[in-house]
Amino acid sequence: MLYLPTDSLDPNYYFALEEYLMTQKALKEDLFMIWQTDFTVMLGNYQNAYVELNLPELEKDQVAITRRNTGGGTIFTDRGGWQFSFITPRPQGDKRHEAINFERFMQSIIQALQSLGFPAEMNSRNDLAIHGKKISGNAQCFKGDYTLHHGSLLFDSDLSAMACYLNPAKHKIISKGIKSVKDRTTNIKNYCPDDWDAKTFKDALVKEIIGEQPSYFHLSEEDEKAVQKIKQEKFESWDWVFGRNPQFSLVNEAVLAGGLLKMHCQVEKGVIQSLVFEGDFFSAHDLSEVEESLKGISFNKEAVQNHFEKYYPQDLIHNISNPKIIDTLFKNL
Repeated sequence: MLYLPTDSLDPNYYFALEEYLMTQKALKEDLFMIWQTDFTVMLGNYQNAYVELNLPELEKDQVAITRRNTGGGTIFTDRGGWQFSFITPRPQGDKRHEAINFERFMQSIIQALQSLGFPAEMNSRNDLAIHGKKISGNAQCFKGDYTLHHGSLLFDSDLSAMACYLNPAKHKIISKGIKSVKDRTTNIKNYCPDDWDAKTFKDALVKEIIGEQPSYFHLSEEDEKAVQKIKQEKFESWDWVFGRNPQFSLVNEAVLAGGLLKMHCQVEKGVIQSLVFEGDFFSAHDLSEVEESLKGISFNKEAVQNHFEKYYPQDLIHNISNPKIIDTLFKNL
């Protein structure tokens, strides 16, 4: 197995690197890498950012938001945790390898953790746990002739931040009879010798997986340029992070000085498809014109603010300011 040492803290770099290795680099054997990020939330490929994330808190704390190629749920990462990636060639012509199969890769991590003295075990289709508490989420996809399997390892992550930034699906909370994300996760550090830090843990884990004398894989300057191109054009783009949101509708309302304001909005691929004002307020403007003008605008608070400032600098509704209208539209998002 090849080992690719890394030192970036940029999640988009790693997602671009994974894609580059699978689509433009003809790897002949399995490759493993382990990496870290600054404060980041990572959406699954098929998830809706407006449902999964506490966007006001993320914006306030300037936490990075990204989306990966794989499915699965949203995770929070920081320098207290590790992410790992396996990239493996797929045998040609064997349809058994077309199916998602977590066990092979998760068993590699389980065996490494158990060898280090951690009682890790599979807890669900794609989670690892210690004593029933999640320490790792895993995801997988195919691209080109390769399988990508990557996952997270909570070593000393900020679980309070995780609970603050993520909106876990209600069925995950109710079905487990617990109160929050924090209640069902734990850090590996809680089971470590006192003198172990994140790097000590990572070095020990790599040695278990790769062996004492790994075969190193290094990127050329040309490789790095290609990875940066994918990072900038795909993973850093608004279209990738927010434009891939599934179609959804929302109805937000607020009782304000000028009366009840209710806003109906339909969004597809991150763009407003329709918006309707409803309520018992008064307006001297033709709000149907405003509604029509907002079609095609990115469902993004800053984009809507810029639209109002450019085309509707004066308040549209009596005793309800334009900023209040915008706040209502993005309420709880």
